[in-house]
Amino acid sequence: MKRLPITCAQNGILRTISCLIFLIILNAPAFSQNGTYEKKGPAGSYCVISVENNNNHIKAAVFAWWNTHNGQMGFYEGTGTMKNNSCVLQSADSDPECKVTLNVVQGKLKASFEHCMTDHLTDDFNGVYTKITDAVAGDYIVTVPKAYFYKTPGAGSVLKTYVLKGDKVTLDMDRIAASKQTWLYVYYTNKAGKETAGYISMSALKRIK
Repeated sequence: MKRLPITCAQNGILRTISCLIFLIILNAPAFSQNGTYEKKGPAGSYCVISVENNNNHIKAAVFAWWNTHNGQMGFYEGTGTMKNNSCVLQSADSDPECKVTLNVVQGKLKASFEHCMTDHLTDDFNGVYTKITDAVAGDYIVTVPKAYFYKTPGAGSVLKTYVLKGDKVTLDMDRIAASKQTWLYVYYTNKAGKETAGYISMSALKRIK
């Protein structure tokens, strides 16, 4: 017997609801949420990828910490277009032979680095990355009257130092791995050049684009 296609307009309320849910899932963007992802490597090394997605136009920054005596680090910035949950980044500043590919796999990020040794990114950092925060690297403005710094993520380790509404703080790639979900490890530099660093709740900050 030939089966007819099912539409959302037939067979009652329950089927209509089911069809609507299916259509929403089907038409939802595959990877629309910004955030920072981390992969921990051997001997304390790690790599973080900060990703911004604007209508599938990807802007990403990569920072790798080798945890070696010479303090070797890897860094890469690039842009690309997400197609079928995959994006190959292009960079005007990095080695043209370096190929960075990002793939979305069940809400996680899978990265591969090919011929990127000049940027200190090797296949040791290939693999699946887990999101550590919805925030991305960059500058943020304080949106509350007074935001205190904290020694550790959470309300139990408040410091005496603080920033005021309108002050600018920075979430750097080389420090972003310390961030935990809604607590960002940021720094502030005053007019005298003195730097203050610590955790501030993400709810007290707004990204400057």
